[in-house]
Amino acid sequence: MKKSNSVFVLMILIASLVLAGCSSAPSSPAPPAPAKERVLKLRLPSSLASLNPQQTTAIRDTKVWVQIYEGLYGIDESKNGYYKELAKDVTLSADQKVYTITLRDGVKFHNGEPLKASDVVFTYKRAMKDPRFGYLTAKIKDVAAVNDATVKVTLTESYAPIVHTFSSLKIMNEKEVTSLGDKFGTVPSKAGTGPYYPTEYNVATGVKLQAFENYWGGAANIKKVEYRVISDDATVQVTFANRELDYLEDAALSNWNTLKTEAGEGNNAMLKGNNIHFLAVNYQSPTNNKILANDKVRQAILYAINKDDINKAMAGGFGTPAVSYMPHEYVPTSPATGFETYKFNPAKAKELLKEAGYPNGVDVGTLITYPSPTSFNGIIAQVIQSNLADVGIKCAVQVAVNAITTPKMYSQNYDLAVFSDSNNFDFNNIRQQVHSESKGMYLVKYVDGKFDWQRIEKLVELGATTADVKERQKHYTELWKIIMDSATINPLIHRPVAIVWAKDLNVGKPVPTYYKVKDFSWKK
Repeated sequence: MKKSNSVFVLMILIASLVLAGCSSAPSSPAPPAPAKERVLKLRLPSSLASLNPQQTTAIRDTKVWVQIYEGLYGIDESKNGYYKELAKDVTLSADQKVYTITLRDGVKFHNGEPLKASDVVFTYKRAMKDPRFGYLTAKIKDVAAVNDATVKVTLTESYAPIVHTFSSLKIMNEKEVTSLGDKFGTVPSKAGTGPYYPTEYNVATGVKLQAFENYWGGAANIKKVEYRVISDDATVQVTFANRELDYLEDAALSNWNTLKTEAGEGNNAMLKGNNIHFLAVNYQSPTNNKILANDKVRQAILYAINKDDINKAMAGGFGTPAVSYMPHEYVPTSPATGFETYKFNPAKAKELLKEAGYPNGVDVGTLITYPSPTSFNGIIAQVIQSNLADVGIKCAVQVAVNAITTPKMYSQNYDLAVFSDSNNFDFNNIRQQVHSESKGMYLVKYVDGKFDWQRIEKLVELGATTADVKERQKHYTELWKIIMDSATINPLIHRPVAIVWAKDLNVGKPVPTYYKVKDFSWKK
């Protein structure tokens, strides 16, 4: 199928940006300091908002916090998800509503205080009062200390995804947090149990960490860590080449070839990201005369989209075309097979248009997205526009900042929309896109619509109340089949995560999001 000139030009332009990269760097960087004295240097793309792990939910910040704080559970992306961290043993009541958690022995906070059940209760009660953490704590009825080593968490109903809460809420020392009061998060403290504690913090420049020698898992090999705020990608490239950065994750794809060469073989990785960019098709669009209510029109739209074109244009071919809302590698409960995927088929798209009564093509309205035309979502929208034009489907593209665009999406005041989401570790998070209780969050409104929305919502509940992973995946596969058969959501691509590190640094198995500095070491 011959591509239109517009998508060809767009792909050439983006490819040139991805493959180019800046080559300027000092010719003779200073040699590294001895391993015992050497500081591991990492980048912060923007200022760290706080040292309080309950201050924000931004991934940028939590990547730092996981070096300092720990939850009852942790996340290991290299081993398919959740594992017990500060929890040693967990028992579940017969009705699956009460979790009795025995804490790990010998854990100390950075201030020397032993970990107690009262600290867990303090942390959870604090989060339960904060509206920002309602999505994590809504199912919790009560948290109580049985004794110093045991916590009982009572839920309002059986809810298997509670382990995401156990991982997301980082345990803080009640004494340390209380003594600092309003200053907590704005100055270094010793309120965590993690392998590192902060020694310096400056909103503008970054944060410095020191290895905690009494860490329950054994002191980290690398003793000093420094996160530096560097917002400009070109500056990052020069800084890495000059050995002023040792580990750079989620590097700009436009700098990849140069960074990869600079790092050398065995010191770089291009990983499949735990993220998703998808197309939403509003079958109840208020503006397009019910054209999108026609099943065959929506199906034609999905068959007309070439995910390989999207991958080349926005990710230089390094991304992964998506079939589900979450990648199965990182989310074991995510469906992998058993549903329609709408593999690129322009001939079928044209035939479906003809069957729908539009043999000469159709205008389906406007495709909206955010935040800019040169962003990942903006590029995707332009490729989709060109793909659709190739089969006779016309649509305008409108790109605006989040504050303008997302309210339209969440109120279903749109025709087509490109949206993105990231770092889901349990397929229960699909609830926000398909369940009526998530009003104000989903893009496609299924409740009271023409699809089997009652079954969709029932399957969401079954997936959340069943503990067995295989059984949960079975429910979610049926749910996802209904969604894909409706041709209202089309998962497009998982964005790649580019990582490079110093030649004398061991990082173990690279992961796309939550790396652990405690697992790093200098080569001898």
